[in-house]
Amino acid sequence: MSRLGDISGASRPSPRLILLALAVWLVLAIALPLSALTLNFFRLGGLPLGFWITAQGVFVVLAALAFAYAWRAGGEVSGEGPWPSLAFAGEAVGAATLLGFTGFIAALGYDGLALPLGLVAGLTLLTILVAPRFVLYPARSISGFFAFRYGSVAPRRLAMLITAVATVLLLAANLKAGAYALQSLAHIEMSEAVTAVGLSVAAVWLVGSILQIRKAAGIGFLAVLIGLLVTLVALAAHARGWTVPYLTLGAALENHLQLNMTLVTNRLADVDALTPMTSPFLQLSMRNFAGLLLAVAFGVVAAPHLLGRHVSQAVVAPGTAVRRSAFALAAVAVLAASLSPLAVYSRIDFEKALARGIETAAIPQAVARASELGWVKICGARWRDPAAIAAACTKAPEQRGFLRLQDLDFTKDGFVVAAPLIGGVKRHLQYPLLFGIVLAAILVGHALLAGLAEVDTEVRAASLPQRSGLDYRSASLGAGVSVIAVVLACMETIGSGLLLAEGFALLASGLFTPIVLGLHWRHMNSKGAIAAMLVGFGLALVYLLGVHVWPVEMARLSGALSDAGVEALDQFRDLNAAFLAAHDPQAQAVAWSALREQAATVANWGGLKPASIVLLAVPVSFVIAIVISLLFRNRKRTAER
Repeated sequence: MSRLGDISGASRPSPRLILLALAVWLVLAIALPLSALTLNFFRLGGLPLGFWITAQGVFVVLAALAFAYAWRAGGEVSGEGPWPSLAFAGEAVGAATLLGFTGFIAALGYDGLALPLGLVAGLTLLTILVAPRFVLYPARSISGFFAFRYGSVAPRRLAMLITAVATVLLLAANLKAGAYALQSLAHIEMSEAVTAVGLSVAAVWLVGSILQIRKAAGIGFLAVLIGLLVTLVALAAHARGWTVPYLTLGAALENHLQLNMTLVTNRLADVDALTPMTSPFLQLSMRNFAGLLLAVAFGVVAAPHLLGRHVSQAVVAPGTAVRRSAFALAAVAVLAASLSPLAVYSRIDFEKALARGIETAAIPQAVARASELGWVKICGARWRDPAAIAAACTKAPEQRGFLRLQDLDFTKDGFVVAAPLIGGVKRHLQYPLLFGIVLAAILVGHALLAGLAEVDTEVRAASLPQRSGLDYRSASLGAGVSVIAVVLACMETIGSGLLLAEGFALLASGLFTPIVLGLHWRHMNSKGAIAAMLVGFGLALVYLLGVHVWPVEMARLSGALSDAGVEALDQFRDLNAAFLAAHDPQAQAVAWSALREQAATVANWGGLKPASIVLLAVPVSFVIAIVISLLFRNRKRTAER
């Protein structure tokens, strides 16, 4: 068997080039965003420099870094055209990026930029670390890579398990985001919308198992991007007559600040209800900002549906893989740079409507409709009838007959569809974005299921032949994952953006280390890979389940690691004692409810958000992989295959 380095036409980045590119990546993706507090003292075109760098500037420079790296890495170019790169971009984005990331930015301001920055940074890292070498292996999925690189069956099957679990979260996030857009278009209940999007994804996946639809995926991404830009320009024009939203973002932020001051002056908002868009680390600590960013970035690097479908030897020439990744990154960077303007202009349109005054006695039907569909709670609850809203808001403290900012509690996903509606933006101007979100959900949903099917079939393959058609066991696995994802998407838990980040966190914790070390360190072996996957994935999964599903048990076992104050921990202990002392079933139920609510505030390790566990899981898995690989090194092996 020929060595990997003997493959003709492949890109061959030198170790020095890789290290230099990684150093630049660290500065752009991590150091500059975490320095925003200092950089915001300077302004660029009316924008605080730290905000502009993180929201737009870094995306441009990361794309430039990827192109410079691709040029220096060399390799014979196949001249494949733009469609494979656009298909790659479309399957890297998804509905949760468009809707969930935008809603996260609208709710948190600067801190929400961690998610789109993580996506662009991850594609850049994939271009640098993975694309040049992954394509050298005769594989069409990560299972094929693990088979060739590690040999034994256990790493392949463990990788498939990690892929299946993470796919549930990734698919659920995209179904949830697509369902919000479909709700806005069809005015149906959330469960019906999720089911409809899920069935559409399944249908496209089944068709794609038989027919080749890669070019259609590229066309789909163009439609998604155009829909986003059309609605963004329309929102900007409606806000203040602006038609070039990127160049006028500084003026938009100034307008948003003035609107906030007007709302406070007119007693239509209190200070706690405001969202300072450009102020860093008010709602996320630097640690959690970096954790969310790296969760998405490392997860993208290890995403099986991206590696197998776009940078494997089965689908791209070895010399073209890096260039395809760079072109896909450029397309995604354009879309990612549009998310913060979309969030800002949406807030302006909505807050302008509040500033004009919305009487509680004459609530517009659009506001009631947004509440009925679950996008926003008004005065503490969801309402169907404007009269019910008026009655509830009359009882709110310091109510003066008008809706106030603090009376409205948007879900992070719901804000993107509800704010333009409440702000009075014409419905037909929202349609391009809404249709784009639904299309993005279908594109990525298909890619996730197809990627999982490839992993499953290649796990069971005795050799690595090219297959076509529908594999019925893989179809059953995909159907099971789809059903679980639909159920999870229907739950009113976290927003689609954070759910997507948690799915990527599982991929990062379980697969990032064995993929990267397997590509770049010849001493990495199957025992090291298994240990890294078990420890990294296990740590991340335990943390996610502990925070979301078993917070009481987690607080009992690891309360000493929590960043909660002494008073909060004492209150948890008191409530726990009260629950254990209760004997009557009704008293136990009441005590358990109070205990679980308090546990949710203290169940964490050092204040880490669930997805931010990658800050612990990835380094630990790296150390474990290196130690175990060295301990069980095969000293007779002198060269990597």
